[in-house]
Amino acid sequence: MLELIRQKTVRARSSALHTYLSEKQAFERASPGPAVQLIARDTFVAETSIKLEQLVIEVKSLGRDLQLVKGDISELRDEAARSRRFSEFIDREYKSRTSKLDELSRRFDYLKSRFDAIDGNSKGDYQAFRDFESVSRRLTELGAVERSFRDVSKRLKISAALFLASIVGWMIMLFAS
Repeated sequence: MLELIRQKTVRARSSALHTYLSEKQAFERASPGPAVQLIARDTFVAETSIKLEQLVIEVKSLGRDLQLVKGDISELRDEAARSRRFSEFIDREYKSRTSKLDELSRRFDYLKSRFDAIDGNSKGDYQAFRDFESVSRRLTELGAVERSFRDVSKRLKISAALFLASIVGWMIMLFAS
C-alpha cells in the first residue's frame, strides 16, 4: 500500500509549492473533517483490503494450479518418453525379425542351390503334393516306373546273356572247325 502512495521527488519545484513547504503548513495536522469523509475513506481502505486479500487468494490459487500443470506436464513428458522408448523397441524388434527372415531366406537359397547342384536343377511341381494322397499316388507311379525299369533290366540281362552265349557258341564252332 505504501508503494502506491509513495511518489517520485520533483526536481524542479514551482515557487508556490516551495513557499508552501517552507512555511511548514503542509506538515501541520489538518483539522478533522466531517465523519462522512472518514467513513468513505474507511470504506475505500476496507474495499482495497478485501480486493488485496482476493488478489492474494487468486495468486495462491494460480500458484497451486501452476504446480498442478507442472505435474501434468512432467507426467506427459514421462508418458512421451515411454511412448518413444516403446516405439523404438517396436522398430528394433521389426528390424530384428526382418534381418532374421532375410538371413533365413539367404540360407534357404544357399541350400537350394547346393541341392540343385547335387541333384540337378529340379524345378518340379511341388505344389501338387500338399496332401498324403497325392504323395502316395506319385509314389505309386514312381513304383510302377521302377518295376518297368527292373523288367527292362531283367530283359537286358537275359538278352545280354543270350548274346554272349551265341558269341561263345560261334567261337566254339569257329575254333572247332
